[in-house]
Amino acid sequence: MSDVPPRNRVLAQVLHEMLAAREQAATWVEGDAEFDPESKRLMGVMNQGDKETVATFAAWVESIQDDLPITVSSSDGGRNWTLDIDTDGFKELDKSDQEMLEAMSFLLFSGPEPAGSNRVVEQLMDLGLPDKLRRDLSDG
Repeated sequence: MSDVPPRNRVLAQVLHEMLAAREQAATWVEGDAEFDPESKRLMGVMNQGDKETVATFAAWVESIQDDLPITVSSSDGGRNWTLDIDTDGFKELDKSDQEMLEAMSFLLFSGPEPAGSNRVVEQLMDLGLPDKLRRDLSDG
């Protein structure tokens, strides 16, 4: 990760911390949580979807050659993170990178919902949804 631009490196580190937290959650669900079998299975499916989402964004951030127009910060020592996107820099990104950045902000950092259609959000929102819920949402 040494050849990753500085802002992207910080964001990638945050994403890897998020991924580690999901790994710990998976271990807890499987071993220490006192869920009934069906609840354990559903929690595992949802957590796996979260892990896949975070891993997708981490791989993307680490593949970007130039610094993203972002600032990552935490006011509570790293428990919660904020992702601020520079509007002017955002406009200079190509469409696919704009969609990835908007989706990541929305899905992982409680950012605003992307205006209009965002194929990344549409693809990743289904990850981790139990099959029946996914079918119910697509029928609605």
